[in-house]
Amino acid sequence: MRIITLTTDLGYRDPYLAIVKAKLLTENPGVQIIDLSCDIKDNNIGDAAFILKNAIPYFPVGTIHLVAVKFIAGNSGLNKTHAIDNTRYLLSSFKDQYIICPDNGLFTLLDKDFDAPVYQLYYDDNTKHHFFLKDVFTDIASHLLREKLIEDIGMPTGEFYKAIQFESFVTGNMLRGKGIYIDDFGNIITNITKDQFTEIIGKKQFNITLPGARITKIHNTYDEVKHGQPLVIFNSFGNLEVAINGGNAQKMLCPRDIGSKFDFNLIIEFND
Repeated sequence: MRIITLTTDLGYRDPYLAIVKAKLLTENPGVQIIDLSCDIKDNNIGDAAFILKNAIPYFPVGTIHLVAVKFIAGNSGLNKTHAIDNTRYLLSSFKDQYIICPDNGLFTLLDKDFDAPVYQLYYDDNTKHHFFLKDVFTDIASHLLREKLIEDIGMPTGEFYKAIQFESFVTGNMLRGKGIYIDDFGNIITNITKDQFTEIIGKKQFNITLPGARITKIHNTYDEVKHGQPLVIFNSFGNLEVAINGGNAQKMLCPRDIGSKFDFNLIIEFND
């Protein structure tokens, strides 16, 4: 059974998502459709990339991922290296799975050294921009499911938007990272990985200063601290996560004057 996943900002209140699924199922009876995440906020392509990157290892070869999230400058805090064109639609592969998306920087957010072939997709009606997930992406997915040639639906291109995610780095005796994703529990997931932490800090003493707290230990479970207390933990994705046992770390720890803009910097000081 072939699988198609959906990562979108369509939400669940309106009929748009159901319409997309109906078209896919009508044209491809028996296909399995999985909502990877259909509640991406504020066109945040960084969130979409984080979700897709961490989900892909669990899907079989040949899975088709439809990512219908456009890039809106200023919403994600990402750096730009090429012009953005949200009316271009691209097809490529990552870990032997297909990805269909606008020209939104997704590929280099999945892997900064992304070098797989990329195809610009053909379409012949500008009105299809209004609902490109239904009017363009579903047709491309159906084409792939029928194992037809990619060259029939697109042409190779080396020109596409390459987004750059902020990377953690070391200065002196400090490891500096940044929050890159907030889950529905309010946990703040950073770009500091377990491998990086082990390599740089290992068994050295360290401390993390948070508003109202000083943390000197990586915990294994949330319940190792009292209810309402902050902690840091390596989550199932291998990223350092800042959490509150029984609470919402974003609401308790992020600056109050940033409105809807998420900006969380984390500094780990360690002994030489």
